[in-house]
Amino acid sequence: VFEGHTTFEWSLAVAVFAVGGPFGAIAAGNIVDSKGRRNGMAIVTYLFLVGGLLQTLATNMLYITIARFIIGFASGFSSVLVPIYLGELAPPTLRGTLGTL
Repeated sequence: VFEGHTTFEWSLAVAVFAVGGPFGAIAAGNIVDSKGRRNGMAIVTYLFLVGGLLQTLATNMLYITIARFIIGFASGFSSVLVPIYLGELAPPTLRGTLGTL
């Protein structure tokens, strides 16, 4: 991607996505309980936007790595938030079906 980056830098940038996910999943419960489900959806949307913009505008591998951590955090966050949000919005007849998707 960038001239002069090492295999280690590239490997770290790839792996840090998976490191951010559990942190986002752990943080999601407390944040969603304190800020609300709808505000939680706004927070995770902005996290995805910030991570994507940072990755797009990155000038070196450090920015790519940080951006991938942010996106991983947001992915973990959304994997906790979305089923909760769907369960609350879905009609009772569809809750089980939507929850398993």
